[in-house]
Amino acid sequence: MKIGTKKGDKVRYGGAEMRVVGARDLDTLVVVSAEGEYFNASIKDLGAEVSGKDRSGTTVDLKRAAKVPAYVAALGPLLDNDRNTKAAVTDAAKKLGISTSAAYDAIRRFRDTGMTDQLPPPTRPGGRGKSRINPKAQKIIEEVLEATVLKRGGAKPRKFFREVKRRLEKAGLEVSQATLADRLTKIPEHRWTKTRKGYNETRKTHDPIRDHYPEVHRPLEVVQIDHWKADIEILSDDRLQTIGRVWITLAIDVYSRMVFGMHVGIDPPSTTTFAMAMINGMTRKDVIAERYGLEWDNPMGGKPERLEADNAGEFTGQSANASAAHFRIRLKWRPLGQPQYGAHIERLNGNLAVRFKDLPGATGATPAERGELRPEMTAAFTLEDVTKHAWMIVDEYHNDVHTGIGMPPLEKFRGYYFGPNGQKHRLPDVYVDSLQFRIHWFPLVKRSIQRYGIRIDHLDYYSESLEWLVRNRKSYGQLEIRRHPFDVRVIYVKHPDRAAEDPEAKDGDEWIPVYIRQLNFPEASIFELQAARREALRRKREPTPEQLGKIIDEQHRHIAEAIKKTKSAQREATRQSHHGRIRKEAPVPLAQTGATARFTSPTSAAPPPEEHRGGKGEAQQQTAKGSITDILSGVSDDDVEAMFG
Repeated sequence: MKIGTKKGDKVRYGGAEMRVVGARDLDTLVVVSAEGEYFNASIKDLGAEVSGKDRSGTTVDLKRAAKVPAYVAALGPLLDNDRNTKAAVTDAAKKLGISTSAAYDAIRRFRDTGMTDQLPPPTRPGGRGKSRINPKAQKIIEEVLEATVLKRGGAKPRKFFREVKRRLEKAGLEVSQATLADRLTKIPEHRWTKTRKGYNETRKTHDPIRDHYPEVHRPLEVVQIDHWKADIEILSDDRLQTIGRVWITLAIDVYSRMVFGMHVGIDPPSTTTFAMAMINGMTRKDVIAERYGLEWDNPMGGKPERLEADNAGEFTGQSANASAAHFRIRLKWRPLGQPQYGAHIERLNGNLAVRFKDLPGATGATPAERGELRPEMTAAFTLEDVTKHAWMIVDEYHNDVHTGIGMPPLEKFRGYYFGPNGQKHRLPDVYVDSLQFRIHWFPLVKRSIQRYGIRIDHLDYYSESLEWLVRNRKSYGQLEIRRHPFDVRVIYVKHPDRAAEDPEAKDGDEWIPVYIRQLNFPEASIFELQAARREALRRKREPTPEQLGKIIDEQHRHIAEAIKKTKSAQREATRQSHHGRIRKEAPVPLAQTGATARFTSPTSAAPPPEEHRGGKGEAQQQTAKGSITDILSGVSDDDVEAMFG
């Protein structure tokens, strides 16, 4: 039997009679159903259907077959007649619940084919939103989808195509590549994201936002904080080589939208970067303006009532909780997977990201943008430069109209405290940047005291101030200790009895500065100490204080030698320089301010080592001795008599 290819020829496709409209190519005809729906029918499939074989897994028209007995019962007496009266056909149509014209069509189909199974009209093949694929083939496709594409970290489509074709051939079925591709594109986006990226990502991107952010009534009622890796390459301090991108820890006052605090540095997010941003936020910004020569109006400062952050460790750990408790700040963490609760800080990060795109060294957000911008060639900012520029952007942002509040953030902040008739509300408390203030933001650890003192990260700390606590150590559990993040040679121990006696005691009376036993231990930050510990373990060496000090000295020498050779060395040199600047800008230690700890048992605080007090070291003293001896050796007895005689 031939297949007509001319326009108007009738063919069977998907179990239904259709008309040929034209040819798409040498292998495909365009056909249209009685309902006016167009299909691309391959000649191979049309031939398989004419020969009575399953066409590409096309389903058998079960609904049509189920109607055959009723049609035979109603139209049977009319099928052998050459002519039928309209009344007889109408009566049969009523029995079937169809129109008279539909009954005539059924009789015509029987006369054309001689088959009673052609009496009922064909069920609409597929239809909009429905599939014409054989149920067996459909099951195979769905199973392969689940096993390859629709799973966490799913495979690429080509693996799906290859596997599904293999299984279909094994089952004696066939589905075209176009049909399989169409099956992929029709997977709901919600299902695609949920199976490949998980429930949390699906909720963030597809689920409706049901809650709204509660109204905020005053400045510092709510502050949101987060980290952001700036899309800009920076140069080493000597401007000879790019050293990578910087991290920015940023906090925003939700009421006014002013930047509460900021820290720009090389170090990745940690308790230290969080602490530096909070220290900057709670204190006045005059030091920033003076340091970078900025002429601005930035009155932001004070203590937030509530601090909102994500669930990162630096925001949820014991150090953050203890710091917040000391200042009576209520910590609140965003619900997992619901970024709308941090929308204000996310919007601020995005605002800064847009402004960073126009700077020299901008990397862009995608590999394509990075290749186009070539940040290694255009970078011009050092760490200090990018920090200054970030504060300049903040000042510009404070004075621009914010669409969320309808006015500049600075105007919103000032408008709460002052109006046309003078002061309206009490100003926030002013926090002075001092060591006593900073201690409560330094990283917190808890340790029990031993005969040798206190051990942290393989380093031993001791001073005579701990003597009474050492002797009575069984009376205490673990003590609160704050570590100086940029100088591991000193820690600050909270005296338990002093805090219990007078909770309102000044911070300087409450903390004991305790120095490392190894007086020659090099100056290093916690970051450098941890890097040295990892290096010691890599070398399969015991991380003793001597070994750690040796590795840190080696790293310092290596950086000095390789500073002009490698990007990593330049980055470490910039990190050390940055930590050094923070050390110099920080308030002087307790021992230099005259603050002493008061104890239950009278003991005197041990003076810090010469290196920490800024005095001469042993080598310097020996040099001084040598020079005096040389001078005196040249003085004769006659000279002495002449001088004192």
